[in-house]
Amino acid sequence: MNKKTYAIAGLSVRGIYAFILPLLGRASSFGNNDFSATSSVVAVVEPDEARARHFCEVVGRDFPIYRPEEFGRMLTERSPEAVIVTGPDFTHHDYIVGALRGGRNVVTEKPMVISSAQARSVLGAEKESRSRVFMAHNYRYMPLMQKLKGLLLEEKVGRVTNVEFTYNLDTFHGSSYFFRWNRERRNSGGLNIHKCCHHFDLINWLLADHPETLCAFGRRNYYGPDGAHRPRGAGGEALDPTETKKNCPYFQKHYAENFRPESNEISTGWDEFRIAYDLQYPPDEPRYIYDDVIDIEDTYGALMEYRRGAIVTYSCNFSTPWEGFVIGINGTKGRIEVAHHSNPDPTGKLVRATPDAKIVFYPLFGGREEIGVPTTQGGHDGADPFMQRDLFREQSDGSRRLGLMATSYQGAVAVCQGEGIFRSLSTKQTVSLRDLLGEHYAVEQGH
Repeated sequence: MNKKTYAIAGLSVRGIYAFILPLLGRASSFGNNDFSATSSVVAVVEPDEARARHFCEVVGRDFPIYRPEEFGRMLTERSPEAVIVTGPDFTHHDYIVGALRGGRNVVTEKPMVISSAQARSVLGAEKESRSRVFMAHNYRYMPLMQKLKGLLLEEKVGRVTNVEFTYNLDTFHGSSYFFRWNRERRNSGGLNIHKCCHHFDLINWLLADHPETLCAFGRRNYYGPDGAHRPRGAGGEALDPTETKKNCPYFQKHYAENFRPESNEISTGWDEFRIAYDLQYPPDEPRYIYDDVIDIEDTYGALMEYRRGAIVTYSCNFSTPWEGFVIGINGTKGRIEVAHHSNPDPTGKLVRATPDAKIVFYPLFGGREEIGVPTTQGGHDGADPFMQRDLFREQSDGSRRLGLMATSYQGAVAVCQGEGIFRSLSTKQTVSLRDLLGEHYAVEQGH
């Protein structure tokens, strides 16, 4: 059997565990899938050669390693059929466009890119190419969300009139973005793109629609130099890094048992291999969640008007007591409420718990119906295994029926919504999605 060949562009933790290891037959806690019989990794593109070499040692494979500027040469020498893009967000555009122009398909982790200009560039390159971009918007694949989408297709609530969507990140997960590369807008586009695009794509997919206009507000409340819980001296002065951590409630809750405050190491606990990334995070450069370089928000609220008439209220918060989401969907026949709580902290301070999820339907004129929530093993509450099978085997009939596999256009829309959030909170003006998508704006999104 001929194996489909892949090149990996970016050795992120997510890229390693959710994409590379399953292709090597080394599936981890992110999903119990083995695609090694039909897939082969032929090259790695990574700016940190030491990290790439360490990864090769850990998995026992001697992959050809290329630097980002050697991407074109890699395509010629290794001839991958597809490129998997899983580096930091700011690297996505060049890899995607380069692969498309080189005649290769692309699988890209979210967000597709970090600006509306880059999104338009990708859509234009794909239009000129015979190749395609496949978006890894995995939230659609959660069994909970598949069930919810099915209920909406059955018109359980009738015509949707309003959606209330709140996503909370707890003090472990939320704070982690503020000592990682995401904390600078030039790298991530802000969490309004990096994280919120997940949620925007999910809402768009559930409604089979996307907004015409939006308005938003945002603040940085918890992190950065003026963070609400930043420890200070008696005179209000900033403390040195060690004293800051000793007195910081985030550090004390999640890291104090495993890391010394005087060290510069704070691991999220998501990388079982502990592969160093000294190029990205130089060990001699202290970093923490109150640093001056932080220029992104940690609190968002938005109002979006969808083309078919639904009004969506959205909030996202990066420092809350619990992690999860609450969704309310109102329609002409009733209301569906979805609640999901999880515990993403793997550092050992908290006991890892099974996510608590439920769906309740309230008919418009009385009654209550609790709807069973299917569960399955695998990363992101069972989403990753379904998504991996669609990407690396073939799309199932159920996936086609629900429209689970996200297109480049849908990825672009989610990015544009994220940029729209920042534009609106910066200008206090409404933003048009048509303006951000330009000539690529489509009348029908096609979920």
